[in-house]
Amino acid sequence: MDNLSFNKQEMAAIIKLAKMMAAADGRLDKAELSMMSKEALRFGITPDDFVSLLKLSDNIKTDELIATVLVMTNTQKRYIAAYLGTMMAIDGDIDDKEMELWQFVSLLCELPTMTVLEAIEYMDN
Repeated sequence: MDNLSFNKQEMAAIIKLAKMMAAADGRLDKAELSMMSKEALRFGITPDDFVSLLKLSDNIKTDELIATVLVMTNTQKRYIAAYLGTMMAIDGDIDDKEMELWQFVSLLCELPTMTVLEAIEYMDN
């Protein structure tokens, strides 16, 4: 993941997907919020920039979101799939709605398929 990077629009799309995943089970956990902020830091995003990206992500329409992800590289898509899979599992409870959303987003955005364990292992490396 060392050479992995995203532009502002791509990062806003990822944040939108992460928020969707976090909300899929009807509750937003501290662990999910913590993961989102830690991942932002991994990419050098300051807290102020993160707030700005959160606002930008609120304005992304679904078709724009899908179009943004579709043109990403396979490496970027693999990161997104792993990030969403880990986000889903971070609270220790994988809800059916979360799993369905992960599979649906993966299909629409042409993300690589992986198991939750593969996603977690990818994010740990």
